[in-house]
Amino acid sequence: MIARRLTLGLTVMTLLAVAACGSPDDPAEPAPVVTTTVVTTSAAPESTTTAAPAPKAAKIKVPDGVGLDYQSAQDLWRAAGLHVAPAKDATGANRLPVIDANWVVLSQDPKAGTTVEADSFITATVKKNTDG
Repeated sequence: MIARRLTLGLTVMTLLAVAACGSPDDPAEPAPVVTTTVVTTSAAPESTTTAAPAPKAAKIKVPDGVGLDYQSAQDLWRAAGLHVAPAKDATGANRLPVIDANWVVLSQDPKAGTTVEADSFITATVKKNTDG
């Protein structure tokens, strides 16, 4: 009985909502659509220009991250303008550093002191602090 009343109530509400959507004057007449087109023209004089040569990438000296924890080394390298590639596990187990501060940098490529273009990549070989 409750389900029947609920169904009847929902049906009445739906019919009222649909009826309220129509226009009281003429429900078959759609609302007018107004379209505006704006055309602008520019009479800028044509000129011939040649592209300037691309600026040379800045050169940076690679900082030394060997002996630092991996997080500190990454911070150092990024501050210098390098991108840090995923580290290599020195044990060969292909582990990925999860908490970078728990890993130590054993070597880096490119080596410290090398001059490279800014935005170059650097890769570290790391081991976990708990490794022997």
